[in-house]
Amino acid sequence: MKKYDVHMCSEVKGCILNYGEPVNGVRIRRELTYAHSVVEIDETVTDANGHFSMPEILITSKKPGDMFVHDVVLQRITILSNEETYVLWNTKQLGIEPFKEIEEKLLTLNGDLSSQEVRFTFPNKKNPSLEFDGLSICRWENDFEVFELKESEGYFSDFV
Repeated sequence: MKKYDVHMCSEVKGCILNYGEPVNGVRIRRELTYAHSVVEIDETVTDANGHFSMPEILITSKKPGDMFVHDVVLQRITILSNEETYVLWNTKQLGIEPFKEIEEKLLTLNGDLSSQEVRFTFPNKKNPSLEFDGLSICRWENDFEVFELKESEGYFSDFV
């Protein structure tokens, strides 16, 4: 069977703050799942300025050639700080090729631990009727529209 290159995740860069101050030494954990079975996990730590980076991850797999496999990559990046877990990035990528829109977001994962997690959408330029969505404590100035705000009580409400 033929093997295919599967794009699991683009390069990741960002900065972690807490009430606007850089957070040194927090763990950033990336969990990637392809076709509900292939799992890649790696971690890094923020520097004194709160910055971190992680390399692009590609794998080789026979699964894309299987007609019974749904090509979906789940991307989850979390911050582990003081026994708390914060969602820095959580989305699903359809297909095995990278999307420029996702790559752009992953290069600017700048989050503040004091921010609430939000569900958001951002445009898919190749297929405008199928927006991307995600969950994060990050905020972006462009191509970022909040549609749900996670309440501290644990439920979601509409956010317009």
